[in-house]
Amino acid sequence: MSTLVVPEHREFRAEWLAESIPARFLAAARAHPDRPALDGLTYAELARRAGLVAAAVRGARRVALLLDHGERTIAAILGTLGAGAAYVPLDPRYPPVRLRRMAALAGADVVLTSPGHLALAGELLEGCRVVDVTALAEEPSGWVPVDPDSAAYILFTSGSTGEPKGVVQTHRGVLFQVAAHTNNLRIGPSDRVSVLSSFSFDMAVTDTFSALLNGACVVPVDVRAAGLSELAAAAREITIYHSTPTVFRYLVDALADGERLSRMRAIVLGGEAVVGADLDRFRRHFGDSCVLVNGYGATEISFAVQNHLTQADAALVPAGVVPIGRPLPGTRVTLEPPGPEGQIVIRSPYLADYWCAPAGDAARFGTDPDGTRYYLTGDLGRLLPDGRIAYLGRLDRQVKIRGHRVELGEVEAALSALPGVSKATVVARDEHLHAYVIAESAAGLRDALSGVLPEYMLPTTFTALSAFPLTPTGKVDTAALPTHQPVTRASTLTGLEEVIAAAWRTALDLPQVPRDQNFFDTGGHSLLMAKVQLHLETALGRRLPLTTLYTHPTVAALARHLTQEPPPSPTDPADPTDRMTRRRQARRDRTTPP
Repeated sequence: MSTLVVPEHREFRAEWLAESIPARFLAAARAHPDRPALDGLTYAELARRAGLVAAAVRGARRVALLLDHGERTIAAILGTLGAGAAYVPLDPRYPPVRLRRMAALAGADVVLTSPGHLALAGELLEGCRVVDVTALAEEPSGWVPVDPDSAAYILFTSGSTGEPKGVVQTHRGVLFQVAAHTNNLRIGPSDRVSVLSSFSFDMAVTDTFSALLNGACVVPVDVRAAGLSELAAAAREITIYHSTPTVFRYLVDALADGERLSRMRAIVLGGEAVVGADLDRFRRHFGDSCVLVNGYGATEISFAVQNHLTQADAALVPAGVVPIGRPLPGTRVTLEPPGPEGQIVIRSPYLADYWCAPAGDAARFGTDPDGTRYYLTGDLGRLLPDGRIAYLGRLDRQVKIRGHRVELGEVEAALSALPGVSKATVVARDEHLHAYVIAESAAGLRDALSGVLPEYMLPTTFTALSAFPLTPTGKVDTAALPTHQPVTRASTLTGLEEVIAAAWRTALDLPQVPRDQNFFDTGGHSLLMAKVQLHLETALGRRLPLTTLYTHPTVAALARHLTQEPPPSPTDPADPTDRMTRRRQARRDRTTPP
């Protein structure tokens, strides 16, 4: 099987590893001052904005970013790094309780925010200075020399003991990943690179800097806010695409039959298993020169293993889960204990560290006698005859939900802390979490838990039991827990309610949906809501912002709202989807010959 050749280590941009991220960005900005760093914002303009941020946070050690997905966050990241501080992304959609805990664990000195989040920012951490990035003073740039081995960011992942776990990476570690990504995909100034993941995840780090350090254009799309139609529109102009397989599936399934995204030359998927059906989507909707990259890694190292597949390769892969590939230059991957199957262990001088983690998690890192650091991933792999690695699953209770890393122990700890719950256990089935509690009732548990955990960590179902089934050794017998039966009772629906219910049934794959039950209590999540949005926009022939669906999350409530409210204006300046659409049109107008 032929594959895209991964560059030899001698091609690696070693000179990058002696610099800092802001130094590399400023070099790119000097080389490409008038090129778009983002749609509607040149490199020179982005450098100026980042310089103002750097001046505003001068002297800080760790800066929390409470900002929405887009150019403000990117300028805030660059400015924070340019001031010699580490950034701590805080997703405004997370529950305030969790955001306060993350800010406290990181020891943030400053919070960068925007007007819509000022009140929340002021409540995060006592004594922490709040700065509105939309009201920065015009003063000389605050760029300072930065040590490549200083901390660049702290990202928080799910923790096994009930606390978020911080992962801290250096400038040198980030630049190693970016240089490898640049080499593997040949990223240059003509590229447009997607940033779809929240900045709370390392996927966004690699994507953003792989563009900005190479003179390319960053294309940030918040799928949770803009929806699938906006993602599809952006994808038609993207050359380097990166997401979880789940988001990729929703994107491709939103395209018209026979449509091909001909500008896209590389699709990078990671965070979940890539399966044969994904290769079918790749063959049907992308050009002959496009390459699909199945990547494997962790927040502690980002990408470590990749499998590069051309269209011809994809046609030859057997049905089932696609292998994750071979180690990237600069990393060594082994299976331990040695043999055809074992735990995947990654060795690299560019591994991250834990900022705050219990001893059990910290023990995942170690050092060989020769001084090489290693990380025990907790993942099981199999070595294939051709040298590639196949992913076989987890050895512990960590699971992936739509590409997000979730420790079942953290969800159980949060559930057990709720009033009326004496004990809880959580299992994962078919990419959904299911909660079982010893309590009189499971009513209201989802709402209570949503005030503590982010949406992707919330179970789909909650079941109250008087006791848990146990194994002979006294552990919870998860195989004997009752399986939740989806709601199938019929409801009497009006004409508009039936249109909405049809969109629900399609997205949730249910035969019936109740008119007064919350979408998220019926098994929905944010990506399925985006699928509902696309279905309804097609069926109703009108734009329907995702925020409207979140505000009216039952069939009956949404029908009442749509009956009472006129369709939004296609030029409504308050709608972020239209702003992005107009910005792309303006870019096309600037580049279209008269």
